[in-house]
Amino acid sequence: MKRPMTFRRVVGASLAAFAMCGSAFSQDQGMVALAALGDALRKAEAWQADYSQEYIAAGMIAGEEVAGVVTVAWPDRAQFRTGDPVTQMMGLEGREVRLVDLEVPSCDEHLLGDDEWERVPLAAVLDPAGAVAHFTVLGNGGNGFILIPREPGGVLRVEVTLDARSLPAEVRIFDPQGATNRLDFSSWTAGSAPPEGRWLPDPPSGLECVAD
Repeated sequence: MKRPMTFRRVVGASLAAFAMCGSAFSQDQGMVALAALGDALRKAEAWQADYSQEYIAAGMIAGEEVAGVVTVAWPDRAQFRTGDPVTQMMGLEGREVRLVDLEVPSCDEHLLGDDEWERVPLAAVLDPAGAVAHFTVLGNGGNGFILIPREPGGVLRVEVTLDARSLPAEVRIFDPQGATNRLDFSSWTAGSAPPEGRWLPDPPSGLECVAD
């Protein structure tokens, strides 16, 4: 079975940036929305939501869809659990990323270096004022923001739409090759931690994680 392109793209390439034009007003609007997201995440020990994701390859109008549950916590923890029953898990704790596939089975992990971390949109959420060093931050029409990397990389732009509580409702990630990764979130609830209490999922029984 093919592993989902999902959280690996959100965290590794970018969570993880939009229209290449905008006035000073639109930039101010984007920074306000970015700061509001950071404030919202800090209001609870952790947040959990249902999510669905569709990865659309360049030139296509539809792609593979997956769904599951995500748990996030400020400042740098997240876990995506895909499928029902769960078939894949992706966890982030600090700068360590771990992907577990229960069907293969396999466990891969990666430590984000300074350069990688600085280019992850999640870093912009943690430090909105410092985001301008790595991203152009624009308004996204209504309640949201757009991140455009100042230097070329694996992400062309990221568009984030926030809900009434300033939590993510939709995230769209565009890569330079024309592919789009879309994540929709719903039913955000305050919580404390992932189901097992650990942000990095355990490897399948009898296996060790392989670091790259």
